[in-house]
Amino acid sequence: MSRRRVLFVTARAPYPLDTGAKIRTWHILSGYADRYDVDVLHFSDPGVDEKWAAAAKTIGVRSVYGVDNPAMNHPVTLAQFATAVLKGLPVSSVKYIRKDFSKRFMAMAAQGYDIVHVDTIHLAGELATLKPLSTPPLTIINAHNVECQIAGRMRDLESSLPHKMALSIHARNMARFEGRAFALADMILAVSEEDRDRIDAMARVPGKAILVENGVDENYYTPGMAQEIDPNSLVFVGSMDWLPNVDGVKWFVSEILPLTRLRRPQTRLTIVGRSPHADVAALHSPEHGVMVTGTVDDVRPYVRTASVVVVPLRFGGGTRLKILEAFAMKKAVVSTSLGAEGIQCQNGKHLCIENESEAFAQACLNLMRDDGERHDLGENGHTLALVRYSWTAVIRRMHEAASNRLKTDR
Repeated sequence: MSRRRVLFVTARAPYPLDTGAKIRTWHILSGYADRYDVDVLHFSDPGVDEKWAAAAKTIGVRSVYGVDNPAMNHPVTLAQFATAVLKGLPVSSVKYIRKDFSKRFMAMAAQGYDIVHVDTIHLAGELATLKPLSTPPLTIINAHNVECQIAGRMRDLESSLPHKMALSIHARNMARFEGRAFALADMILAVSEEDRDRIDAMARVPGKAILVENGVDENYYTPGMAQEIDPNSLVFVGSMDWLPNVDGVKWFVSEILPLTRLRRPQTRLTIVGRSPHADVAALHSPEHGVMVTGTVDDVRPYVRTASVVVVPLRFGGGTRLKILEAFAMKKAVVSTSLGAEGIQCQNGKHLCIENESEAFAQACLNLMRDDGERHDLGENGHTLALVRYSWTAVIRRMHEAASNRLKTDR
């Protein structure tokens, strides 16, 4: 019996694995390739296409097709912004609307795939073209976040009235856009229970969203030795061009770190992550205890050395891979409640959750001083990561959900 076939559609190739979104996409793609014959369609990126194609073969992807998109790596233009406003679209979606990509998608989809997986919400409109097919495939969207929620949280933190109004319009348009996309799909992969319930409400179909959380590679993110730890070192890890991360480290450096250094002057924060935003780069000040590394080949040495991993996020969505990776490495974590959103963890057992500057600083100080508490949090987090959040367990749940839908729908 021949294997089922999957058309995997994504805006960017999930390579190199330098963002949380790429890591999630890569592991989901790997999960499909283990079980099905998989073809990938995406927009080309000359800087990574050759290495990406080679990497895709190593996990069993059958073929890769790239479509040119000159707009991909450039900011939204005034013309694109005007188009979004006139059409009532979220600004972030306009650069993905390409007739040549749609033509390629329709030509490939007509070849009779069992599953069409769309890994970028901005491309989900392509699913509308599948309805006339005599045997429509099972259609799946991977929802990395609920984007309209992120826009709404950004709006709520914004102090500038013009910016707040612009974010309100963007959040409204994104909610409409996502609602239409979710309605088109047969199944949506949600990263948290909160997102699952929100997506079902937006799609107006209970049970359409399936919980497939972010995971962690427990064979890569392994614990270090106790003697490696610098008791005065804090670390933040993340893509430093993502606005929730930018806001989080700015808040930490301006309001939390000074309180920590007032009581423990040797305290240092290391901000580790690719493509630092100008506001993040400006935070680099070793004399004030702040180091910004920029892109590094391996984040693990920075995490292993740190006494505490901090996740001071005030908006965003989905679940934080940085917390799961820290858990796998047996690290103590201090996070806001939003930073830990979507992870089935307990405050005081797996990590410390604090939302105010003073309490957040005090939690960091307590853990820097208390080896025993750091050890207990690290052990409990490690157990949770292995039992609930290994990629093997996560992908197994995805396969079970897809198999059930295929049996029902085909």
